[in-house]
Amino acid sequence: MNLTPNEVLIIAFVALVALGPRQMPDAVRRAATALTKLKQFSRSVKSELDEAVNNSIVTAAHDEFLAKPSSEKSFGEIADSEDEEPS
Repeated sequence: MNLTPNEVLIIAFVALVALGPRQMPDAVRRAATALTKLKQFSRSVKSELDEAVNNSIVTAAHDEFLAKPSSEKSFGEIADSEDEEPS
């Protein structure tokens, strides 16, 4: 999400009017903390997914599946592989 400087100023002005000058610093701190936690969670999920994909068991099973002749694959496996590979 890309915001232009004008959009940021409008958002800040609306927040200042809505919250007032006393509550604004606390609200910004809370928003920054929440954003930091969200980024940390996102990074941890991404690293776990990368680890799972790079796991040798997954790679070996994928390679084994691709090595099978199409006559040995079930109909569901063939349909799934056609969805994954562009024609």
